[in-house]
Amino acid sequence: MVSQSKGYYKPEIVAKFYDAMNEAKEAGIVAKLARVSISAANKKMGAVASVSLLPFITCPARCKGTCAAECYAAKLANLRANVRKAWANNTALVISNPREYWRQVREAVAAVRFFRFHVSGDILDYEYFVEMVNTAADNPHTEILAFTKRYEVVNSFVASHGGAIAEAIPSNLHILFSGWDNLKPINPFGFPETIVYHNESEIREEWLLCGGNCLTCGCRGLGCWKAKAGEIVAFKKH
Repeated sequence: MVSQSKGYYKPEIVAKFYDAMNEAKEAGIVAKLARVSISAANKKMGAVASVSLLPFITCPARCKGTCAAECYAAKLANLRANVRKAWANNTALVISNPREYWRQVREAVAAVRFFRFHVSGDILDYEYFVEMVNTAADNPHTEILAFTKRYEVVNSFVASHGGAIAEAIPSNLHILFSGWDNLKPINPFGFPETIVYHNESEIREEWLLCGGNCLTCGCRGLGCWKAKAGEIVAFKKH
């Protein structure tokens, strides 16, 4: 189990994120129909639009004992007040007014070629995932990427649709089950998975190594965007 005093999983940092979300609610963000913060690009992803939520608060409990202490999203939200505020606003809005959140997210997805759910945060619940699926189905021109550790939500959805990924998930919605050093995804339906490795790790021949830029891989039809059942995409820890 990860110590709460290690890395970024500290009570004072988690409290900071809750405070930011509560401040967003108290500021009347939902009543004023504030804009969802959509990132147009970043250094790693290139020009791939994305929407994010607060780390820890929207992540599953299994993250506490695995990736939380080294969470790059928590590091960013802790250090940059503007990032923390944007993700807090998104989180407050989706919890308090999901209809408005999804209206704006759908609008953003419809306008781009590539989109990613959750550079920070994770799928909230079953209903949230249903909205992701519906958004993908309504925008077949947009390739959508999502990594998740909330395996049970996705597995439950697939099971309710006969157990076949191709029947349940639109072909333009690319779901990868995220693993960690001490976390093997619960993956009965065979979603592609991800793992992390260190400088001293032995790189396996069968791994698909992250190419370093999401837009480049998306345009070329490589890596995460085209990973198949049984394949593993490997990321160097950052």
